[in-house]
Amino acid sequence: MGKASLYSRYLFALVLLVFGLNKFLGFMPAPEYSLGSPQMTYMAGLSGVHLFPILGIIYLASAVMLGTNKMVGLATVVMAAVAFNFLLFHIVLDPAGLPPAIVVTVLLVLTMMGNKDKYQGLLS
Repeated sequence: MGKASLYSRYLFALVLLVFGLNKFLGFMPAPEYSLGSPQMTYMAGLSGVHLFPILGIIYLASAVMLGTNKMVGLATVVMAAVAFNFLLFHIVLDPAGLPPAIVVTVLLVLTMMGNKDKYQGLLS
C-alpha cells in the first residue's frame, strides 16, 4: 500500500497543479452546456460568487502540500470536500464527465489510505 499511496499522492498533486493553473491561465476549455440547462445554472452560480479563482488557489496550495509531503492531512481533508462535489456533480448532472471524477476520487482515497495516521485527531 505504501508505494500505491506514494504514486497516487504525486499523481494527485500533478492533477491538482494542472487544474489549478487552468483556473488562472485557461488553457483547457470549459465544457459547453446549453443555456438554461441545470449544468449551466450550477456553473453560473459558482462563477457569480467568483469561486473558480478560489478553487484554483486551493488546488495549487494542495498540490504544493502533497508534492512536498508537508501537511498532507490538511490537503487531503480539504480536497475530500472538493472531490465529493466534483463526483456528485458528474453523477447527478453530467454523467459524461464521470470517469475523470472517479479517477480523482480514487487518487484521493489511495493518498488518504497511505496517510491514515494523520487523521487520528479527527476521528477521536
